[in-house]
Amino acid sequence: MENNVFGNLMDWGSVLEKLERLSRTGELGYCQDELIRLLRFDHNWRLREAAIEALPFVENPGLDLAQEVLLLIKRRDLYYDIRILATDSFEKIARAMVKNPDIDKDRLQAFFTAAIKDLNALLSSPEPPIFYTALQQCAGQIKKTASDL
Repeated sequence: MENNVFGNLMDWGSVLEKLERLSRTGELGYCQDELIRLLRFDHNWRLREAAIEALPFVENPGLDLAQEVLLLIKRRDLYYDIRILATDSFEKIARAMVKNPDIDKDRLQAFFTAAIKDLNALLSSPEPPIFYTALQQCAGQIKKTASDL
């Protein structure tokens, strides 16, 4: 797909419509760089939430997309609801990445090892119980996914 699929992110209504259409048609996997752009966009929480909720519809997610979701989980300046949504999506795309034939399994194993280390670091810091529980579940699922490689 072409770059800048979503156009001007300030026109968030049309961005949400395009995101919905791409999710529905199964084309979202071809727009992973654009999804990363949405995840990084700090000027509209609706776009970030919609992008996170669309992640399970990405076929063959790549390491860059997964890394961006992990960065959201780690961002202390974001509200907890979005970070919890990110943990759930991270688990789902991690399972999908194992099935992606384009990802080198050694690189994926190294990524999972680093992700588990990052999640454990968060678990060792004081966090609200609801986020702590989401982190525990996510770390457990990533460990299980990594052991399935």
